[in-house]
Amino acid sequence: MEPLLMVCLVLSAAGLGQSALLLLHAWEHRRYHRSRLVAELKPGISPRVSLFIPCKGVDVGMEANLRALFEQRYRTVELCFLIESDRDPATDVVRRLETQFPHVACRLIFTGSADDCGQKVHNLMRGTATISPETQVLAFVDSDARPHPHWLARLVDRLQGDKFAVATGYRWYVPVRPTLANRLLSAINNTIVGVMGPHGYNLVWGGAWAIRADVFHRIGLPAAWRGSLSDDLVVSRLVHEAGLKVVYEPHCLVRSSADFTWSTLAEFLRRQYVVARVYAPIWWRFAALSAGATNLVVCGLAGLAVWWASTGGQWTIPALTLLACYLMNAGRAAVAARAVRPFVDVTDGKYQRVARINIWGWPLVSLVVGLGLAASAFGRTLVWRGIRYRLESPSCTTILNRTSDDRPPLAPVNAASTRAA
Repeated sequence: MEPLLMVCLVLSAAGLGQSALLLLHAWEHRRYHRSRLVAELKPGISPRVSLFIPCKGVDVGMEANLRALFEQRYRTVELCFLIESDRDPATDVVRRLETQFPHVACRLIFTGSADDCGQKVHNLMRGTATISPETQVLAFVDSDARPHPHWLARLVDRLQGDKFAVATGYRWYVPVRPTLANRLLSAINNTIVGVMGPHGYNLVWGGAWAIRADVFHRIGLPAAWRGSLSDDLVVSRLVHEAGLKVVYEPHCLVRSSADFTWSTLAEFLRRQYVVARVYAPIWWRFAALSAGATNLVVCGLAGLAVWWASTGGQWTIPALTLLACYLMNAGRAAVAARAVRPFVDVTDGKYQRVARINIWGWPLVSLVVGLGLAASAFGRTLVWRGIRYRLESPSCTTILNRTSDDRPPLAPVNAASTRAA
C-alpha cells in the first residue's frame, strides 16, 4: 500500500471515530439539559448565603449586571462586593445600587492591592475571611455576568444533600457588536459548555459557582488560594483530590457581554489557555490533543483531496471522508445548540448568529482554538485587568507591573459600608 493512501486511511479512521464519539456525547449533553429543564426547585430550602462579587473597573453593562444580583429571588443572602480601593470606579456603581435596594443585605469590602497573587484571588481571600458563622453556603459571581432572578436559588438547590460539594454554572457570551471576532469568541466559549454535563469531571467556573461552607473550609480554602492567579481551577483540583463532585447546572448559565477586537481576542484566548496549562495541565493537554487531532484530520484530508485531484489520484476517498466528518460535527454542534438554547436569555437572532458559526463554521472555530493553545504553550507571562503577571508555579505568582503607577493603599478589610437588611 502506498504511503499516501496509508496516511489517508489513518486520518479517515481517526476523523470518523472522533466525530462519532463527539456526536454521541452531544446526544448525552442534550438529554441532560432536557432533564434539567423540567427540574423543579425544592420548596422551602433557603440556607444563609454569602455572595461574593469581585469587581475591578467598570465592565460593559456592569450596573445592569449588579442590579440583577440585588434582584435575586432568594431570601437569605448577603451581597459582598470586593473592590481593591474606593478609588475604583466600580465603587460608585455599587453605592448607587445600595441606595436603590435598601432592603438587601450588602457589604462593600475594600481589600487593598495584591502583592503575590492575582488581584481577584486576593479579593476573594480577604472577603471570605469575613464570613459569619451563620453562613451555610458561599457563592461567587463575576461582575461581567448577568444572572436571571432564580440563578442563586438554582445554584444552592443543587447543593442539598451530600451528592455534590460544588455547583457551577457557565457563561454565554452575547456579542455587543455583530463582528466576526465577537461571534467567534462566543462560539469558542460554547464548545466548553458542550463538554460540561452529568459526569464527575466538571471544572468549576469562577464566574458562577457555590460551595457549602463546611466543604469550603475542609478542603483548605481560603488559604489554598495563597500565591495563585486562578481561583476556580484551584478549587476544582482541591474538590477532586478530596473525592468530591462538581455538578454543572444549566439553569445557572449567565450572560456576559463580548466586545473584542482580533488582538484582544488573541490575548484573551492565550491568557485562558496559559492559566489552564499551569493549573490544569491534564485538561490543557487533552484540549491540545483534541484540537490538534481535529485540525490535522481536516487539513490532512483536504490537502490529500486537492493533491490527488490535481495528479489523477483517488481524491474521492479523502473528500467523502472529510464531508462525512464535516456533517457529523455540524450535527453535533446543532444538537448542542438546541440543548442549551432554553437556558440562555437572548433574542433568537443573536443566538442563531452565534450558533451558525458553531454549526457550519466549526473548522474555523477549531483552528482558532488550536492557534490559541499553540500560543499558550510558550511563556508564563500574561496581562489580566491591567496587571502583568508571571506564573512561576501554581502556588507562586509574581506581579511584574500595573498599567497605572497609582497603586491603591492596602485598606482594612471592612473599610467601607456595611449594611444589613
